[in-house]
This record gives sequence, structure tokens and C-alpha cells, in this order.
Amino acid sequence: MDRKGIIGVSVALIILIVWQMEFAKKFAPPQPPAAETAAGTPGASAAPSEAGAPVAQAAPSAAAPAAGPATASSGEPAPVASSPWPMVVAPSPGAPEKTTVVSGTAGRYHFTNLGGGIAQAELLFYPAESGSNVALNVHGTLPIGAISDQWGAAANLPYTVTVHGDSVICERQEPNGLTITKEFTLPASINDAHGYHVGLKVSFTNHGSQPIRSGSNGYYLYVGSAAPIHQNDLSTYTAFDWDSDGGSKHTDVNWFSELKLPLINIQIHPERPLYTDTADSIDWTAVSSQYFTTVISGTGASAATAVWAQRLTLDAAARKYALEGAIGLPPFNLAPGQTVTQSFNYYAGPKIYGVLQGLGVGQDRIITTYFSILGISSLKIIPIFLLNTLNTFHSFTHSYALAIILMTLCIRICLWPIQNRATASMRQMQEITPRMNELKEKYKDDPTKMQAEVMKLYKEYNINPLAGCLPMFIQLPIFIGFYRVLGTAIELRGSHFLWVHDLSQPDTVFHIFGQAVNILPICMCVTTMMQMRLQPKAGDPTQQRMFMFLPLIYLVFCYNFASGLALYLTVQNLFTMSQLMITRKKTAPAPFVAPAKRKTR
Repeated sequence: MDRKGIIGVSVALIILIVWQMEFAKKFAPPQPPAAETAAGTPGASAAPSEAGAPVAQAAPSAAAPAAGPATASSGEPAPVASSPWPMVVAPSPGAPEKTTVVSGTAGRYHFTNLGGGIAQAELLFYPAESGSNVALNVHGTLPIGAISDQWGAAANLPYTVTVHGDSVICERQEPNGLTITKEFTLPASINDAHGYHVGLKVSFTNHGSQPIRSGSNGYYLYVGSAAPIHQNDLSTYTAFDWDSDGGSKHTDVNWFSELKLPLINIQIHPERPLYTDTADSIDWTAVSSQYFTTVISGTGASAATAVWAQRLTLDAAARKYALEGAIGLPPFNLAPGQTVTQSFNYYAGPKIYGVLQGLGVGQDRIITTYFSILGISSLKIIPIFLLNTLNTFHSFTHSYALAIILMTLCIRICLWPIQNRATASMRQMQEITPRMNELKEKYKDDPTKMQAEVMKLYKEYNINPLAGCLPMFIQLPIFIGFYRVLGTAIELRGSHFLWVHDLSQPDTVFHIFGQAVNILPICMCVTTMMQMRLQPKAGDPTQQRMFMFLPLIYLVFCYNFASGLALYLTVQNLFTMSQLMITRKKTAPAPFVAPAKRKTR
């Protein structure tokens, strides 16, 4: 490497290091408030409850909020003789777990008395690879709807669970007169957000004679957990999302891992155990896997002001992780006889774009956060258009494979004139290749002169050297858009086509020495090679040999992706080959020679 090369590489490394350091600062985990620790708030002391478990008691604070509605602190001093907020307690020793199973229109909900919430949400219409139904919150440490006044604190105290029609009520009485009531309302029909919409009302009633104040940081409501459903699910799809004022934030499980610069092994940040953040008003919070999500929404007095998430290790050797999270509600006080009720909406089900969009507060961004193309968020319109078109074709073909084939045909028809122009340009380039080689040989010691003569040759024959690459530039956003759509569209999950059992997964037919054999990616590689043989040969032999490796790169890149993507690429190659064969039969156009300019007197 010459001196200029060494300087260039050094500058690039310095820029990369600086950028990574700035990136780490920008996305560093927000630190939890100093007053909030895993052991409790400052000055907290453990006092035994009637059940024998310690109850966190915060020292009286002059800044604690006055009794009133569930809003942010008003700054009025709290009553000195108030009772503590008994919500963070260790599990009662020997408290047995009782599970109540209630079936809805599209889900079966397993309610547990420990924590008073949904231990698992079983989706009846979505079978898992094991043959049973897909279940959400399987790996969660707490049930959906559990409450605590600290992030990450135990909240699995026993509740009384009763069923009244479509409602499930979880209730707990505290020794100081506080009654916590959680009413879950199951969907009444399949049309209610496709049967996966669960309402939740959390009521706090003070039946005692003294005011009861919440913790200085309010309380947390558990959203649930998410984990990969399939063996081939990408880890980046297991994520924690939340939205405030139309701006959503996305954090996947890899955010928690240690980050080092490649090659030079410089640590950017250590492993992150916890994610926390705050906002004035949080519209919704979600935990998601590749095709399923659990979303909680609250508005008005029920709007959250904080979020919390942590990663759970399922298989450290295989780098498989789950993720769980909660929302934080602002503090409030309860006067004797007062009740504060806060309402929330849960959606625990598939990530269907139209359904999430219908929830009304931008929950569709759980999907569209993956739709950015080449870092340009405005290009999200391409995957959204492809997804809507795919569903439109499916509405009358009733097959997503046929819908993909029809979409590919439509794309090829739209690109037909551009492809013809590119083919003609490549053939013209092929015609003038001997003259270009002569110029390169003649001016091999003068690159500047050689480049000028080559450009003059292009101008003489009216050839645009980039015209042959134009279809590739246009198809690249479409390809990335298809990749984004097929990686998140649950509509393809379980869709069959010939030997393919699931278009959202690789089409593995058998294994050889433990290696999966996928047919469609191999077909895609073969058809790409055949397509390249039909195209006019342009450029020098070295460039042609480099292009021959392109199908192998595609094969490695797409081998374990969704088979729907390999189907799209294979069908596209077949249509392109047909077009090349049709245009090949026509007489090759002679290179256009620009007319000589007439001299003026």
C-alpha cells in the first residue's frame, strides 16, 4: 500500500472511531432517577406486612403530590400521617399459583393470581412450529398487567381472580385499606381489532381512614414480553418500541449487547442491563417479535410518562434473547374514600399493518420502523405500497405466492421500456469495445488522456455508459422494499406454494450433514446466471468475471431469508430472461454516429 493509501485508511479509521463514540453517546441508555434504585427510594425502610413480606416505605417528602386525580404532582405537601404505598413486596412464601383460563373470540388467556394479570396470551388462529398455538409472554417474569412502584421490582402478590362474562376481575386488599382492582375486558367479537383487543381498567380505592400516597415515582404497569417464535427469526425483530407525540423510538435486543469496533477491538460501550426513558406523555408502548406484538395504549390521565425494558437470556450460546418492558404512570395520592381509575387498551396479537393502523395512535409504526430504505425514511412509502398491493392481489387470487408472481409481472412491465433502453445501450457498448481497447492500449501511460478519449468516443456514438445500470438502480429500492415487507408481513406466515410450507421461512426440503437444502435460493442463483449469459457482454474481461460472482453473493445473502423473497427474485429473473430473448431476436441496432457539425463562415 502506498503512502496515500495508508493516509486514507488512517483517516477512515479515525472517522469511524469518532462516529462510533458519538453514536454511543447519542444512544446511551438514559439513567434512572437517583431516587429510584432496585432496593427502593432513598430513606426506604422495610416493614413487615401482615403476610410476613417486607413493604417498601418511603420517608415523608414535602414534595409528594397531594391527594387528587391521577395527574402529575401538584407540588402541594403530602399529609404527614399518610399510609405507605404497599405495592413492591417480595412474593408471599408458600403462596400457590392458580391459573384461570378464559377463551375469547381469537385468543385464550391464562390469568394468574400471582400478579393479577395475563400469564400467557394464546393465539388460536396462529399455530407454532411445535404444532401448538403461538403464545405471547411465555418467557415473561411477570404477567401482563402486573403493577409495581419500581422498575424491575417483584409484583407477583396474590390476587383474587373472578370471571364475569367477558370480564376478568383481579382484586387485592391491602392491610392499610387500599384495594387494587384490575378489570380485563376480552374482545366481544372477531371484528374488535381482529379479536385481540383487551381493555384494562386499574382502580385504586382507599377504604382506610388515612390518606395513602403513591411512591414518589408513581407506579409501573407491565406490558409483557416478546421472544422469537421461529427458529430462523432474526434477533433484530425482537424489540421494544414506544411513541410520544408522533415520534416513535425503537430498541432491539442487540442494543443491550456490548459494542466493540471491529478489527481493532475498541469497546464503545459495555453490556447494558436496562433501558429507561421518560417523556411528557407516552401514547403507546410495545414489545414485539418478528410477527407478533403486545401493545399498551393509554390517553389523558392514563398516559404514561416513563418506560422501562430489560433483556432476558434464553440461550446464551445461540445468542437467543427475549425482552420485557413496562410503562411508568405519574404519582398520585388517595384521600379516604377516594377512587382513582385509569384505563388502558392492550393489543396482543399478530402484526397486521391495517389492524395496527386502525388502533389510531400510530401503532403501525411498530411495522414501518423497519421500512426505511438506505436510511431514507421518506422511502418507506415503497414497502407500504408493495404491502398494500400484495394484499390487494391476494384478495382475489387467495394465494400470496400468486400475488408475488403478479406483482413481479407488473413491476417488469413497468420497467420494460427502461430495460430495453439498457439492453440497447449495452449492445452499443459491446460494438465499440474493440475501439475502447485500442484507446486503452494507446494511452495506457496517460490515464487522463485515455479517459478524455473514451468520453469523446461515448459522445461520438451517443452512448450513455450508465444506461445499462439504470434498471439496477431502480430495482434496488424495490428489492430492499420487498425484503422489508417479506421480513415483517405476517400475511405470508403459513402461506403454502408447491413444496414451500411457509413463505415467511426458508423452503428447506431436507438436510445434508446438518446443512439445510433450500430449493428456491438455488433456483434464483441458476436463473441469475442464465440471465447474465443472455445479456450483451460489455466492459473488460476483469469486470465480466467480477459480475459472474454476483449470483453467488445473492445466494449467500438470501439463502436463509424468507422463501417469498427468493420466489420474487426467481420469477423476476425468468421474466427478464423472456424479455431479453424477445429483444434478442430483433436486428441489433447499428451504433449511432453523431453527424459532423457544419462549419460556419
